[in-house]
Amino acid sequence: MNDIKFTKTNGGMGRKAANEDPISGLLMLLPELVASDLTSESGERYFTTIEKPDGTHDLYVAKLRYPEELASLGNGIVEQELSDLYADNTADQYKAKAAGNAVVYHVKEFFRMNPEGTLYLGIKIVGDFIAAADIEALQNWAGGSIRQCGIFTTKLDGEIGKYQEKCADHTLHSVSDLEREHKPLSLICTTNGCTMTVENPNDTTPSDAVLSFSHGAESHYKLTELTAGNQSIAAGRCNVSMLVGCDLDPELLGKLGHYAYYGCIGTCLGAVSKAAVHECIAWVGNFPLGLVVPGLICDKPISEVSDNDQDLIHKNRYIFVRTHVGNADNYFNDSHTLDEATSDYAYIENVRTIDKACRGVRANLLPYLNSPLKVDAETGKLDAPMVAFLETTAGKALEDMEKAGELSGYRAEIDPDQNVLATSQVEILIKNVPKGVMRKVHVKIGFTSSLN
Repeated sequence: MNDIKFTKTNGGMGRKAANEDPISGLLMLLPELVASDLTSESGERYFTTIEKPDGTHDLYVAKLRYPEELASLGNGIVEQELSDLYADNTADQYKAKAAGNAVVYHVKEFFRMNPEGTLYLGIKIVGDFIAAADIEALQNWAGGSIRQCGIFTTKLDGEIGKYQEKCADHTLHSVSDLEREHKPLSLICTTNGCTMTVENPNDTTPSDAVLSFSHGAESHYKLTELTAGNQSIAAGRCNVSMLVGCDLDPELLGKLGHYAYYGCIGTCLGAVSKAAVHECIAWVGNFPLGLVVPGLICDKPISEVSDNDQDLIHKNRYIFVRTHVGNADNYFNDSHTLDEATSDYAYIENVRTIDKACRGVRANLLPYLNSPLKVDAETGKLDAPMVAFLETTAGKALEDMEKAGELSGYRAEIDPDQNVLATSQVEILIKNVPKGVMRKVHVKIGFTSSLN
Protein backbone atom coordinates (compact mmCIF):
# COMPACT_ATOMS: atom_id res chain seq x y z
CA MET A 1 0.00 0.00 0.00
CA ASN A 2 1.09 3.57 -0.57
CA ASP A 3 2.50 5.06 2.59
CA ILE A 4 5.07 7.41 4.07
CA LYS A 5 8.03 5.54 5.54
CA PHE A 6 10.69 6.65 7.97
CA THR A 7 14.23 5.41 8.55
CA LYS A 8 15.77 6.49 11.83
CA THR A 9 19.43 7.44 11.59
CA ASN A 10 21.76 7.33 14.56
CA GLY A 11 24.78 9.39 15.52
CA GLY A 12 23.77 12.74 14.03
CA MET A 13 23.86 14.44 17.42
CA GLY A 14 27.58 13.81 17.63
CA ARG A 15 27.48 12.30 21.10
CA LYS A 16 30.82 10.87 22.08
CA ALA A 17 31.88 8.18 24.49
CA ALA A 18 33.31 9.32 27.80
CA ASN A 19 36.88 8.35 26.85
CA GLU A 20 38.94 7.18 23.88
CA ASP A 21 38.84 3.46 24.74
CA PRO A 22 36.12 2.74 22.13
CA ILE A 23 38.03 4.32 19.20
CA SER A 24 38.65 1.56 16.67
CA GLY A 25 40.04 0.92 13.21
CA LEU A 26 39.07 -1.53 10.47
CA LEU A 27 41.34 -2.35 7.54
CA MET A 28 39.72 -4.27 4.67
CA LEU A 29 41.37 -5.66 1.53
CA LEU A 30 38.77 -5.23 -1.24
CA PRO A 31 40.52 -5.17 -4.65
CA GLU A 32 37.21 -5.20 -6.58
CA LEU A 33 36.30 -1.68 -5.47
CA VAL A 34 37.16 1.19 -7.80
CA ALA A 35 39.13 4.20 -6.60
CA SER A 36 36.83 6.64 -8.38
CA ASP A 37 33.86 5.39 -6.36
CA LEU A 38 35.71 6.01 -3.08
CA THR A 39 37.19 9.40 -3.93
CA SER A 40 34.30 10.86 -5.91
CA GLU A 41 33.08 14.20 -4.61
CA SER A 42 29.52 13.50 -5.75
CA GLY A 43 28.54 12.60 -2.19
CA GLU A 44 28.63 14.69 0.95
CA ARG A 45 32.08 13.29 1.79
CA TYR A 46 34.66 11.00 0.27
CA PHE A 47 37.47 8.71 1.32
CA THR A 48 40.89 10.27 1.75
CA THR A 49 43.90 8.72 0.05
CA ILE A 50 46.90 8.67 2.36
CA GLU A 51 50.57 8.08 1.72
CA LYS A 52 51.96 5.07 3.55
CA PRO A 53 55.50 4.84 4.96
CA ASP A 54 56.60 2.96 1.83
CA GLY A 55 55.40 5.82 -0.40
CA THR A 56 52.39 4.04 -1.91
CA HIS A 57 48.87 5.51 -2.07
CA ASP A 58 46.57 2.47 -2.17
CA LEU A 59 44.79 3.03 1.16
CA TYR A 60 41.50 4.96 1.30
CA VAL A 61 40.37 6.07 4.75
CA ALA A 62 37.39 7.72 6.42
CA LYS A 63 36.24 8.40 9.97
CA LEU A 64 32.76 7.09 10.84
CA ARG A 65 30.58 7.90 13.84
CA TYR A 66 27.49 6.00 12.65
CA PRO A 67 26.87 3.45 9.86
CA GLU A 68 24.60 5.67 7.76
CA GLU A 69 27.65 7.77 6.87
CA LEU A 70 28.73 5.08 4.40
CA ALA A 71 25.92 6.07 2.04
CA SER A 72 27.23 9.64 1.85
CA LEU A 73 30.83 8.72 1.07
CA GLY A 74 31.88 9.13 -2.57
CA ASN A 75 29.29 7.49 -4.82
CA GLY A 76 27.78 5.86 -1.74
CA ILE A 77 28.48 2.44 -0.22
CA VAL A 78 25.10 0.76 0.25
CA GLU A 79 23.89 -2.80 0.37
CA GLN A 80 23.12 -4.19 -3.10
CA GLU A 81 21.09 -7.17 -4.25
CA LEU A 82 23.06 -10.23 -5.39
CA SER A 83 20.32 -12.83 -5.63
CA ASP A 84 19.90 -12.71 -9.41
CA LEU A 85 23.54 -13.48 -10.12
CA TYR A 86 23.25 -14.75 -13.67
CA ALA A 87 20.80 -12.28 -15.17
CA ASP A 88 22.19 -9.00 -13.90
CA ASN A 89 25.91 -9.30 -13.15
CA THR A 90 29.19 -10.06 -14.80
CA ALA A 91 31.70 -11.71 -12.49
CA ASP A 92 33.44 -8.37 -11.86
CA GLN A 93 30.14 -6.64 -11.08
CA TYR A 94 29.17 -9.44 -8.76
CA LYS A 95 32.46 -9.23 -6.86
CA ALA A 96 32.29 -5.44 -6.58
CA LYS A 97 28.77 -5.58 -5.16
CA ALA A 98 29.83 -8.29 -2.70
CA ALA A 99 32.79 -6.16 -1.61
CA GLY A 100 30.52 -3.19 -0.95
CA ASN A 101 28.10 -5.41 0.96
CA ALA A 102 30.98 -6.67 3.12
CA VAL A 103 31.84 -3.09 4.10
CA VAL A 104 28.22 -2.31 4.95
CA TYR A 105 27.75 -5.50 6.98
CA HIS A 106 30.86 -5.23 9.13
CA VAL A 107 30.46 -1.49 9.74
CA LYS A 108 26.83 -2.00 10.75
CA GLU A 109 27.85 -4.83 13.07
CA PHE A 110 30.46 -2.64 14.74
CA PHE A 111 27.91 0.05 15.52
CA ARG A 112 25.24 -2.48 16.48
CA MET A 113 27.54 -3.76 19.19
CA ASN A 114 28.67 -0.27 20.23
CA PRO A 115 26.58 2.68 18.99
CA GLU A 116 28.92 5.07 20.84
CA GLY A 117 32.06 3.86 19.08
CA THR A 118 34.18 5.73 16.55
CA LEU A 119 35.48 3.79 13.56
CA TYR A 120 38.42 4.66 11.31
CA LEU A 121 37.74 2.65 8.16
CA GLY A 122 40.59 1.87 5.77
CA ILE A 123 39.98 0.17 2.40
CA LYS A 124 42.88 -1.22 0.40
CA ILE A 125 42.18 -1.90 -3.28
CA VAL A 126 45.61 -3.07 -4.46
CA GLY A 127 47.68 -6.07 -3.35
CA ASP A 128 47.20 -9.54 -1.90
CA PHE A 129 47.14 -8.77 1.81
CA ILE A 130 46.93 -6.08 4.48
CA ALA A 131 50.53 -5.15 5.29
CA ALA A 132 52.03 -3.90 8.53
CA ALA A 133 52.60 -0.56 6.80
CA ASP A 134 48.82 -0.24 6.31
CA ILE A 135 48.28 -0.56 10.08
CA GLU A 136 50.87 2.12 10.76
CA ALA A 137 49.37 4.43 8.13
CA LEU A 138 45.84 4.17 9.54
CA GLN A 139 47.02 4.69 13.12
CA ASN A 140 49.06 7.72 12.10
CA TRP A 141 46.13 9.19 10.16
CA ALA A 142 44.00 8.77 13.28
CA GLY A 143 46.58 10.66 15.33
CA GLY A 144 47.48 7.54 17.31
CA SER A 145 43.99 7.38 18.82
CA ILE A 146 43.00 3.87 17.64
CA ARG A 147 42.89 1.40 20.55
CA GLN A 148 41.86 -1.73 18.64
CA CYS A 149 41.88 -2.50 14.93
CA GLY A 150 40.32 -5.22 12.80
CA ILE A 151 42.27 -6.79 9.91
CA PHE A 152 40.15 -8.25 7.07
CA THR A 153 42.52 -9.79 4.56
CA THR A 154 42.79 -12.62 2.05
CA LYS A 155 46.24 -13.73 3.19
CA LEU A 156 47.63 -13.99 6.71
CA ASP A 157 50.40 -16.55 6.42
CA GLY A 158 53.69 -14.87 7.29
CA GLU A 159 52.03 -11.54 8.10
CA ILE A 160 51.00 -12.15 11.72
CA GLY A 161 54.58 -11.91 12.98
CA LYS A 162 55.05 -8.67 11.03
CA TYR A 163 51.88 -7.27 12.56
CA GLN A 164 53.24 -7.93 16.04
CA GLU A 165 56.59 -6.35 15.18
CA LYS A 166 54.79 -3.25 13.93
CA CYS A 167 52.64 -3.03 17.08
CA ALA A 168 55.43 -3.79 19.55
CA ASP A 169 58.72 -5.51 18.90
CA HIS A 170 59.46 -6.97 22.32
CA THR A 171 62.78 -8.35 21.11
CA LEU A 172 63.88 -4.70 21.00
CA HIS A 173 65.26 -5.09 17.47
CA SER A 174 63.05 -2.31 16.13
CA VAL A 175 62.98 1.34 17.08
CA SER A 176 59.93 2.28 15.01
CA ASP A 177 57.10 0.14 16.38
CA LEU A 178 53.85 1.82 17.39
CA GLU A 179 54.22 1.09 21.11
CA ARG A 180 57.52 2.95 21.27
CA GLU A 181 55.87 5.81 19.40
CA HIS A 182 53.18 5.90 22.14
CA LYS A 183 50.43 4.65 19.79
CA PRO A 184 49.74 1.15 21.13
CA LEU A 185 46.81 -0.89 19.81
CA SER A 186 45.42 -4.42 19.70
CA LEU A 187 44.75 -6.22 16.40
CA ILE A 188 41.99 -8.72 15.65
CA CYS A 189 42.66 -10.55 12.39
CA THR A 190 40.46 -12.64 10.14
CA THR A 191 40.81 -14.23 6.73
CA ASN A 192 38.74 -16.29 4.30
CA GLY A 193 38.14 -19.84 5.48
CA CYS A 194 36.65 -20.89 2.13
CA THR A 195 37.87 -20.05 -1.33
CA MET A 196 35.04 -19.11 -3.68
CA THR A 197 35.52 -19.09 -7.44
CA VAL A 198 33.19 -17.00 -9.60
CA GLU A 199 33.36 -17.48 -13.35
CA ASN A 200 31.62 -14.99 -15.64
CA PRO A 201 27.92 -15.82 -15.21
CA ASN A 202 26.89 -14.00 -18.38
CA ASP A 203 29.19 -16.22 -20.46
CA THR A 204 27.71 -19.47 -19.20
CA THR A 205 24.28 -20.92 -18.64
CA PRO A 206 23.10 -21.09 -15.02
CA SER A 207 23.44 -24.86 -14.97
CA ASP A 208 27.11 -24.62 -15.95
CA ALA A 209 28.10 -21.48 -14.01
CA VAL A 210 30.81 -22.02 -11.45
CA LEU A 211 30.24 -20.75 -7.92
CA SER A 212 32.44 -23.14 -6.01
CA PHE A 213 33.96 -23.35 -2.56
CA SER A 214 36.82 -25.26 -1.00
CA HIS A 215 36.75 -25.74 2.74
CA GLY A 216 37.00 -28.35 5.47
CA ALA A 217 40.38 -30.06 5.23
CA GLU A 218 41.48 -27.55 2.58
CA SER A 219 40.63 -24.54 4.73
CA HIS A 220 43.31 -21.91 5.23
CA TYR A 221 43.48 -22.91 8.88
CA LYS A 222 43.16 -26.43 10.26
CA LEU A 223 41.38 -25.07 13.28
CA THR A 224 41.53 -28.24 15.37
CA GLU A 225 45.21 -28.94 14.72
CA LEU A 226 47.09 -29.28 17.99
CA THR A 227 48.72 -26.17 19.41
CA ALA A 228 52.18 -27.53 18.67
CA GLY A 229 51.38 -27.28 14.97
CA ASN A 230 49.79 -23.87 15.17
CA GLN A 231 52.39 -21.47 13.87
CA SER A 232 50.30 -18.45 14.86
CA ILE A 233 51.10 -18.72 18.58
CA ALA A 234 54.44 -17.28 19.68
CA ALA A 235 55.93 -15.77 22.82
CA GLY A 236 55.33 -12.04 22.95
CA ARG A 237 52.63 -12.04 20.27
CA CYS A 238 50.27 -10.21 22.62
CA ASN A 239 48.95 -7.49 20.30
CA VAL A 240 47.44 -9.88 17.77
CA SER A 241 44.34 -12.10 17.99
CA MET A 242 42.83 -14.46 15.41
CA LEU A 243 39.07 -14.57 14.79
CA VAL A 244 37.60 -17.68 13.13
CA GLY A 245 33.94 -17.34 14.15
CA CYS A 246 31.27 -16.00 11.77
CA ASP A 247 27.55 -15.92 11.03
CA LEU A 248 26.46 -18.59 8.54
CA ASP A 249 22.97 -17.17 8.11
CA PRO A 250 21.99 -18.20 4.52
CA GLU A 251 20.51 -14.77 3.78
CA LEU A 252 23.72 -13.09 4.90
CA LEU A 253 25.88 -15.50 2.88
CA GLY A 254 23.88 -14.59 -0.21
CA LYS A 255 24.64 -10.90 0.34
CA LEU A 256 28.37 -11.33 0.98
CA GLY A 257 29.22 -13.71 -1.88
CA HIS A 258 32.93 -14.58 -1.89
CA TYR A 259 33.39 -12.44 1.27
CA ALA A 260 30.97 -14.62 3.26
CA TYR A 261 33.48 -16.91 4.97
CA TYR A 262 35.51 -14.34 6.87
CA GLY A 263 35.21 -13.90 10.62
CA CYS A 264 32.56 -11.58 12.06
CA ILE A 265 35.15 -8.85 12.46
CA GLY A 266 32.65 -6.00 12.84
CA THR A 267 30.86 -7.84 15.65
CA CYS A 268 34.09 -8.69 17.46
CA LEU A 269 35.61 -5.24 17.03
CA GLY A 270 32.40 -3.64 18.27
CA ALA A 271 32.38 -5.87 21.34
CA VAL A 272 35.97 -4.92 22.20
CA SER A 273 35.14 -1.27 21.62
CA LYS A 274 32.11 -1.51 23.93
CA ALA A 275 34.00 -3.35 26.68
CA ALA A 276 35.79 -1.49 29.43
CA VAL A 277 39.50 -2.22 29.11
CA HIS A 278 39.41 -4.85 31.89
CA GLU A 279 36.35 -6.70 30.57
CA CYS A 280 36.45 -9.97 28.63
CA ILE A 281 34.30 -9.96 25.48
CA ALA A 282 33.13 -13.50 26.35
CA TRP A 283 31.25 -12.15 29.40
CA VAL A 284 27.85 -13.83 29.04
CA GLY A 285 25.94 -11.18 30.96
CA ASN A 286 27.28 -8.25 28.93
CA PHE A 287 28.13 -9.37 25.40
CA PRO A 288 25.38 -11.42 23.73
CA LEU A 289 26.09 -11.44 19.99
CA GLY A 290 22.77 -12.27 18.39
CA LEU A 291 24.23 -14.05 15.34
CA VAL A 292 21.63 -16.01 13.38
CA VAL A 293 23.71 -19.15 12.65
CA PRO A 294 26.98 -19.01 14.61
CA GLY A 295 29.71 -21.00 12.92
CA LEU A 296 33.32 -21.21 11.77
CA ILE A 297 34.94 -19.65 8.72
CA CYS A 298 35.41 -23.15 7.26
CA ASP A 299 31.62 -23.24 6.67
CA LYS A 300 30.78 -25.30 9.73
CA PRO A 301 27.88 -24.29 12.02
CA ILE A 302 29.03 -24.44 15.63
CA SER A 303 26.10 -26.74 16.39
CA GLU A 304 27.82 -29.35 14.20
CA VAL A 305 31.24 -28.99 15.87
CA SER A 306 31.84 -31.51 18.65
CA ASP A 307 32.69 -30.37 22.16
CA ASN A 308 36.10 -31.96 21.76
CA ASP A 309 36.83 -30.03 18.55
CA GLN A 310 35.60 -26.78 20.12
CA ASP A 311 38.00 -27.41 22.98
CA LEU A 312 40.89 -27.94 20.53
CA ILE A 313 40.08 -24.72 18.67
CA HIS A 314 39.92 -22.93 22.02
CA LYS A 315 43.30 -24.33 23.07
CA ASN A 316 44.74 -23.09 19.79
CA ARG A 317 43.83 -19.61 21.10
CA TYR A 318 41.42 -18.78 18.29
CA ILE A 319 38.37 -16.61 18.95
CA PHE A 320 35.08 -18.09 17.76
CA VAL A 321 31.37 -17.94 18.57
CA ARG A 322 29.81 -20.54 20.85
CA THR A 323 26.52 -21.25 22.57
CA HIS A 324 25.69 -22.18 26.16
CA VAL A 325 23.13 -24.83 27.09
CA GLY A 326 19.99 -23.20 28.46
CA ASN A 327 20.74 -19.86 26.78
CA ALA A 328 19.26 -18.98 23.38
CA ASP A 329 21.92 -16.42 22.40
CA ASN A 330 25.56 -16.89 21.36
CA TYR A 331 28.83 -15.53 22.69
CA PHE A 332 32.57 -15.41 22.04
CA ASN A 333 34.50 -18.30 23.56
CA ASP A 334 37.19 -16.01 25.03
CA SER A 335 39.43 -13.03 24.31
CA HIS A 336 42.68 -14.80 23.39
CA THR A 337 45.74 -13.10 22.02
CA LEU A 338 48.29 -15.21 20.13
CA ASP A 339 50.74 -14.94 23.01
CA GLU A 340 51.51 -18.03 25.06
CA ALA A 341 48.82 -19.05 27.55
CA THR A 342 51.19 -18.42 30.49
CA SER A 343 51.87 -14.80 29.50
CA ASP A 344 50.60 -11.85 31.54
CA TYR A 345 49.19 -10.60 28.22
CA ALA A 346 47.41 -13.75 27.07
CA TYR A 347 44.07 -11.94 26.75
CA ILE A 348 42.94 -8.78 25.00
CA GLU A 349 41.78 -7.17 28.26
CA ASN A 350 45.27 -7.57 29.76
CA VAL A 351 46.81 -5.69 26.84
CA ARG A 352 44.15 -2.97 26.73
CA THR A 353 44.48 -2.37 30.47
CA ILE A 354 48.26 -2.01 30.46
CA ASP A 355 48.14 0.15 27.30
CA LYS A 356 45.63 2.48 28.94
CA ALA A 357 47.80 2.67 32.06
CA CYS A 358 50.86 3.55 29.96
CA ARG A 359 49.00 6.24 28.05
CA GLY A 360 47.65 7.75 31.25
CA VAL A 361 50.95 7.74 33.12
CA ARG A 362 52.73 9.28 30.14
CA ALA A 363 50.10 12.02 29.75
CA ASN A 364 50.49 13.04 33.39
CA LEU A 365 54.30 12.97 33.39
CA LEU A 366 54.82 14.57 29.98
CA PRO A 367 54.44 18.21 31.18
CA TYR A 368 57.40 17.64 33.52
CA LEU A 369 59.76 16.19 30.90
CA ASN A 370 63.02 18.23 30.96
CA SER A 371 61.85 20.11 34.05
CA PRO A 372 64.21 20.91 36.98
CA LEU A 373 64.60 18.33 39.73
CA LYS A 374 65.22 19.42 43.28
CA VAL A 375 67.75 17.27 45.11
CA ASP A 376 68.82 17.05 48.72
CA ALA A 377 71.77 19.44 49.17
CA GLU A 378 73.51 17.06 51.58
CA THR A 379 73.24 13.83 49.55
CA GLY A 380 72.69 14.96 45.96
CA LYS A 381 69.75 12.53 45.73
CA LEU A 382 66.09 13.33 45.13
CA ASP A 383 64.54 15.11 48.09
CA ALA A 384 61.46 13.67 49.77
CA PRO A 385 58.88 16.24 48.53
CA MET A 386 60.00 15.72 44.92
CA VAL A 387 59.73 11.93 45.30
CA ALA A 388 56.21 12.25 46.72
CA PHE A 389 55.15 14.65 43.96
CA LEU A 390 56.38 12.41 41.13
CA GLU A 391 54.84 9.30 42.69
CA THR A 392 51.50 11.07 42.98
CA THR A 393 51.71 12.44 39.45
CA ALA A 394 52.59 9.05 37.95
CA GLY A 395 49.86 7.34 39.93
CA LYS A 396 47.02 9.75 39.12
CA ALA A 397 45.93 7.92 35.97
CA LEU A 398 46.08 4.59 37.80
CA GLU A 399 44.01 6.02 40.63
CA ASP A 400 41.37 7.00 38.08
CA MET A 401 41.45 3.50 36.58
CA GLU A 402 41.04 1.95 40.03
CA LYS A 403 38.03 4.20 40.73
CA ALA A 404 36.54 3.18 37.39
CA GLY A 405 36.92 -0.49 38.34
CA GLU A 406 39.58 -1.18 35.69
CA LEU A 407 42.30 -2.06 38.20
CA SER A 408 42.15 -3.82 41.55
CA GLY A 409 44.98 -1.66 42.87
CA TYR A 410 48.29 -0.01 42.04
CA ARG A 411 51.45 1.45 43.52
CA ALA A 412 53.96 3.92 42.10
CA GLU A 413 57.38 3.86 43.78
CA ILE A 414 60.56 5.90 43.31
CA ASP A 415 63.86 5.00 44.92
CA PRO A 416 65.08 8.29 46.51
CA ASP A 417 68.71 7.13 46.32
CA GLN A 418 68.85 7.51 42.55
CA ASN A 419 71.71 9.70 41.40
CA VAL A 420 69.72 11.96 39.08
CA LEU A 421 72.54 14.53 38.89
CA ALA A 422 74.72 11.95 37.16
CA THR A 423 72.08 10.30 34.96
CA SER A 424 69.34 12.95 34.46
CA GLN A 425 66.98 10.01 34.64
CA VAL A 426 64.26 9.14 37.12
CA GLU A 427 63.19 5.51 37.38
CA ILE A 428 59.62 4.89 38.52
CA LEU A 429 58.39 1.41 39.44
CA ILE A 430 54.67 0.92 38.90
CA LYS A 431 52.87 -2.18 40.11
CA ASN A 432 49.34 -2.85 38.86
CA VAL A 433 46.96 -5.44 40.28
CA PRO A 434 44.55 -6.28 37.43
CA LYS A 435 40.93 -7.33 37.59
CA GLY A 436 40.44 -11.07 37.29
CA VAL A 437 38.07 -12.87 34.92
CA MET A 438 35.90 -15.79 36.10
CA ARG A 439 36.63 -18.11 33.18
CA LYS A 440 35.69 -21.30 35.01
CA VAL A 441 33.41 -22.10 37.94
CA HIS A 442 33.62 -25.30 40.00
CA VAL A 443 30.48 -25.94 42.04
CA LYS A 444 30.30 -28.78 44.56
CA ILE A 445 26.70 -29.85 45.06
CA GLY A 446 24.99 -32.76 46.79
CA PHE A 447 22.52 -33.83 49.49
CA THR A 448 23.06 -33.76 53.24
CA SER A 449 21.04 -34.91 56.21
CA SER A 450 21.26 -31.48 57.88
CA LEU A 451 22.74 -28.03 57.41
CA ASN A 452 24.53 -28.10 60.77
